This record gives sequence, C-alpha cells and structure tokens, in this order.
Amino acid sequence: MKTLTLAAAALTTVTLLAGCSDGDPGDDSAADPSRESTSSGSTGGGEGGNDFTDQSGEEIAQTAKDAMAGLESVRVSGAITSDGQEIALDLAVSTAGECAGTISLGGASAELVGADGKAWFKPSDEFWQAQAGEQAQTIIDLVAGRWVVMSGDDAGFGEFCQLDSLLDELVSGEDDSTYEKGDVSDVEGSEAIAVTSTGDDGTSVGYVQVDGDHYLVKVEVTSGDEPGAITFSDFDAEVPAEAPPAEDTVDLDELGG
Repeated sequence: MKTLTLAAAALTTVTLLAGCSDGDPGDDSAADPSRESTSSGSTGGGEGGNDFTDQSGEEIAQTAKDAMAGLESVRVSGAITSDGQEIALDLAVSTAGECAGTISLGGASAELVGADGKAWFKPSDEFWQAQAGEQAQTIIDLVAGRWVVMSGDDAGFGEFCQLDSLLDELVSGEDDSTYEKGDVSDVEGSEAIAVTSTGDDGTSVGYVQVDGDHYLVKVEVTSGDEPGAITFSDFDAEVPAEAPPAEDTVDLDELGG
C-alpha cells in the first residue's frame, strides 16, 4: 500500500493538449495464483473470522494484495494529493480496459470512459481553464464539447482505465515496508481490520475485509507528501462502459497545430 502517485498520468494528457501539438496494463500472470491464494486464505469467512485477524499485519497485507490482484473489476472512489494538487475520482474500472466515471483536478472535473481498447475523456470548460493556461480557450473551441479519444497505449487519462496499473499504484507496498495490525471496525459497511504500512514514502492505513474475500476496502495515506483516502467497492461487478458515438468524439491527433 504505497503512496498514491497518479497525478502525473492525468497531467501528461493536459500537457499534450495544451501544446496542441506508458500505460502498461501490468503483469497479470499472477491472476490465477492470486485467486487461489484468496480462496485458500479466506479463513475469515463466516465463523472463521478470528483465524484471519489473528495473523500478523504482514500476512494480512499480503493476503489483501493477492485478493486485489485477482480482481477483474472494482470501483475506486476518493481523493488523493500529488504535487500539491488534489485528484478526486469515482471510477469503475476493469482488467479489460473498461472504465466509467469521473476524475477531478483541483475541483474541475472530467468524465472518463474506456471500452473496446480505447479511452475517451470529456473535461469541463473549468477543467481546461484550470489546467491548460493560455491555450484553454483554443482547446475548448477545438474540442467543442466532444469526447477526446486516446488509444490504449497513450499515457494520460488512459492509465486510469487499466485496473492492473491502477491497483499497482494504489495498493502495492515497498519491499522494505513494515506492517502493524490494528483493530477491527466497520468500514464502508464491511467489517475490516486495519493494517498500518510504514515505508520511505510515509505511512498509510489499509482496511482489509474480514469476511469472505479479503479485499482492501479503504486506504488512507496518513503521512508523507501525498495524503488522501481511497475506497474500493463493487468488486468484480460489471463496468457500465459504452463508447460514445463517433460523431461526438475528436481524436487527439486532430488537435495538432
């Protein structure tokens, strides 16, 4: 559960557009072993919950990472801070590159959808005005309220539509992190045990679901340069992603000048 560092991906897109001129989906080779680990480690289901919570903080954290790695889709919601700028997101995302939801930078929002190997985003005028500086009005006029299309290989908002990459940013711990088990409490409607992770980048607290699959239901970064809190829900639910009509889109290359 390392410090959250997703701002660069979003701001890369803004830089490309402002000039008017790599999201690796991650290694999913561990997907099946992760599911096996989750199943075999699910001693917390039903009346066996105490068996799970009796494990060490490191064991609980590893079980949660394995469970999250086995997911095919999840909804990610919350706000983080990177380089002094707050990023808020409410996004359903899958390993197939599907996504649907919103992202906000500094209070200015953009809709995001990913389907069929492509990603589109549609920022508000306020977003362009806040992020694109002197080029804002030019971009607003060029985009004309349409969805901006990006290929799945482009850096930028497309990063948010790759579940493996997103989870790697949000829940992967440093090799030298230490883990301390905390109390069990109700978190986002689930009984969860707190595990504090401490590493070079700071301290975060992950809340791991006790019953059933031991998913991470919330992460709070409590120290370091990038504070924030992210919740996870709708595990393996269908992502409501649908490509916008072609006439309502504009390709990034068409904005070159």
